[in-house]
Amino acid sequence: MKKYIRLFILLISGFVFAQKPSEIPGDTGKVELTETSDVIIYILIPVVVTILYFVWRKRKKNRAE
Repeated sequence: MKKYIRLFILLISGFVFAQKPSEIPGDTGKVELTETSDVIIYILIPVVVTILYFVWRKRKKNRAE
């Protein structure tokens, strides 16, 4: 039984170590909404995904009826 516990602990420690990030970026500062890429990433894409979700849900509800 002790052999299996040791093997389990060894395997779990390997997985935990594998999850540790090697390079954590520093503070990137505020999001500048004057840049086009930031507007697309932080505003446009979430709005489009939300709208598509509600359209999909409405179509799914209509097909069920």
